[in-house]
Amino acid sequence: MPRELFPSIDPLTAAGVAEAPLPPRQRLYGIGPGKSGTHALASLFKGIAAAHEPETDPLMRTVLDQVSGRCGWAALETLARDRDKRLGLIVDVSNVNIFLVDLLVRITPDARFVLTIRDCYSWLDSLLNHYLRVTPTATWRAFAEYRFRSDDAHPPAERILEKNGLYPLAGYLGYWHAHLSKAIEVVPPDRLLVVRTNEIAVRGPGIAAFAGLAVGTVNPSRIDEFRNPNKRRILEEIPHEHLQEQVDRHCGPLMQRFFPEIRTPTDAGIECPLRP
Repeated sequence: MPRELFPSIDPLTAAGVAEAPLPPRQRLYGIGPGKSGTHALASLFKGIAAAHEPETDPLMRTVLDQVSGRCGWAALETLARDRDKRLGLIVDVSNVNIFLVDLLVRITPDARFVLTIRDCYSWLDSLLNHYLRVTPTATWRAFAEYRFRSDDAHPPAERILEKNGLYPLAGYLGYWHAHLSKAIEVVPPDRLLVVRTNEIAVRGPGIAAFAGLAVGTVNPSRIDEFRNPNKRRILEEIPHEHLQEQVDRHCGPLMQRFFPEIRTPTDAGIECPLRP
């Protein structure tokens, strides 16, 4: 990665980060990227305190302050502890949780983590359509700028992205790789469950068992799919050769590990570029 998106807790620079764990209780954190099934994971549970992206705006603002050096890890810790005490969540699912994952692993030693994953082609397609459809708030815009910006200009093959106010492919695909890598590197293997987006419902009982929750807390019929009814086939406006080259460059090892059956855009359901 050209830049460090997820600075780790460094004992020399994290003055004020306490070692004392949060009071014990069952906790399951969803740490997948947006558009990977985070809504579905939160909707999977019933009868227990579960939420999708709770109090996201103050969390994003504090994360942006931390990564820019305007505050330290102690501010994130204070926020995390306060949210935990006030909300009392058992299931906390948010794509922003990845920015707290070092801290959460440290102060919730009994917690379990679920990384929802989606192949980078369909993830990118869904993400681009989200930003084409929804006007983000100022905080979400700033957060997107931090996560997805690229130091490189749009190459000629990506003019359609530039025309629509979207970032270069390198920014989005680099983030996909960084997000998954961070989760895998930081969360101990025995505390991390990786679940494909399309398997969330069928694996519901296993997810509950992994978190130490009763199988009765799971109701797959409650899952909301949140599909975009007016999806634009924007990736089909980018030459396949260029799209695949960018995917191989930024996401190759993780795609081979988790989605070995998807080698080309066509494998992911992305049709050949549209012709005028």
